[in-house]
Amino acid sequence: MRKPRLSIHTATYNRGYIIEQAYRSLQAQTCHDFEWVVTDDGSTDNTPELFEKWCREETRFPIIYNWKERGGIPRALNFGLSKVNGDYFFMLDSDDYLYPDAVEKIYKWIAEIDDKPNFVGVGFVINTQDGVPIKGVPPIVNEEGYVDCTNLERWKYNLDADMREAYKVEILKRYPFQVWETEVFAPEQLCMDAMALDGYKLRWTKEAIYVCKYLPDGMTRGHWDLLRKNPMGYAMLSNQALLYRKGLERFKAAAQHIALSIVGKSPGYILKSNCKWLTMLALPYGIALSFRRRNQFKWDDPIKRINYSTSKEG
Repeated sequence: MRKPRLSIHTATYNRGYIIEQAYRSLQAQTCHDFEWVVTDDGSTDNTPELFEKWCREETRFPIIYNWKERGGIPRALNFGLSKVNGDYFFMLDSDDYLYPDAVEKIYKWIAEIDDKPNFVGVGFVINTQDGVPIKGVPPIVNEEGYVDCTNLERWKYNLDADMREAYKVEILKRYPFQVWETEVFAPEQLCMDAMALDGYKLRWTKEAIYVCKYLPDGMTRGHWDLLRKNPMGYAMLSNQALLYRKGLERFKAAAQHIALSIVGKSPGYILKSNCKWLTMLALPYGIALSFRRRNQFKWDDPIKRINYSTSKEG
């Protein structure tokens, strides 16, 4: 079988109850010139059995399934990126699915930027199950049907929309998804903004090819819980923001970097600031903010909430 140019990657953990929806949407594609690379991040449910069965089925695309010890989404993405054979890397979450012409449209648009060295990929609109963009309005309404800019320049075009991108593998591998040794999550934005800081653009299109379902066990539904459990991942994000934010927003990022480093029990990371003079200026505010964050995280802890509620009822 000829090596596909497109690798669709899915990182999954205990999604045996729903991942078949993604699989069936790939089977239904009008173009099957892709591989499906799946990184199972330590599932303990029936996910391995499902893929054992599907790998025996007759499909028009190869399935590359790997089970690994649980390490969190950034490590799963880096692991998957090391296993792909294609030239482009597209992420399909385990609880989402694609429209039947998704792969066909990906190939249509990557052909336009393939030979442009300053372009890292193409972005597509994410819809809800009702067929409307996640934020409720079409993100791109110009005549061309696309906008060329970096991830950090999207605000210039009012491009406040949830998008899903196909990235050039050769470039993406130079910007691995960031991890903190003792944590399981760090925002993917760290990787995307690092590429933007080096000037890499994407062609953001108005094409909707992806359908998102927000489930109770989904990552994005628990943003505050992610912050509480992975403060250093977000400390890295705040530190990176010192490279591009301006004015008051930059000062807030410095304070957040300090606060989360303290809460994350890694105060030494404060010394790795991307703007040391501003960090020194923000130090008193960051220390004060760390007390607030600790208090917020304490009351956001579901176990502590339950214990507090029980004691109050008693």
